[in-house]
Amino acid sequence: MSEVPAAAKKAGFPFGLTIAVAISFVILCGLGGWQIQRMAWKEDLLARIETLKTASPTPIGPVLAEAARGGNVAWTRVQVDCRPLNLPALPLAYGVRDGDMVWRAQALCGLTGGPYDLILIDRGVVPALTGQVKAPERRFGEPGQVTGILIPLAQLGGDRARAVTGLAGQKPAPLALMAERETPAPADIVPAPLPAEISNRHLEYALTWFGLAVTLLFIYAAMLWRRLRP
Repeated sequence: MSEVPAAAKKAGFPFGLTIAVAISFVILCGLGGWQIQRMAWKEDLLARIETLKTASPTPIGPVLAEAARGGNVAWTRVQVDCRPLNLPALPLAYGVRDGDMVWRAQALCGLTGGPYDLILIDRGVVPALTGQVKAPERRFGEPGQVTGILIPLAQLGGDRARAVTGLAGQKPAPLALMAERETPAPADIVPAPLPAEISNRHLEYALTWFGLAVTLLFIYAAMLWRRLRP
């Protein structure tokens, strides 16, 4: 019985490779589309921050009422007069700012006459503790009148959000107030409500993912041509 020479054998269609390429292509395009969505979100965020430069503070009550109705009130400048709360003080929170390890002071602000009982206030950075791996226990006075910027509570990180939402018998606002100014001003705290720089490179990232998807198709087409050509 004669054997068919290897050169004469015709390779079959690579179904497995085709499925793998198709899945990879969809994933790459999905990542590119996600970056486009992130770009739109970042542009809206930067526009809101630009508006903040000239915006006057609004009383927090109506703003939180709008939030309770499902409105988007993030990145709104508000003012609140905090009432004292009979709750344990919050510890310092770890953070990174301008590439340095920092510790941020935080406190609970009691609210009256609205849908929520309290809101978390990020009071700013404690400069004396910059770079320390473990911060000593520090206590500051209760917040009084605070002017600042609302951001989603979840944006501060899961641990900080859970510490507030887990308070028994309380109805915390789903937002945090990043303090810009307090009266009276707490000693040893520097307000740091916003990142020093917010980049928007999502278009670049999207083009990278789409470029990888197109490159994958060219490589697959070249391999398929070499495999199936006579």
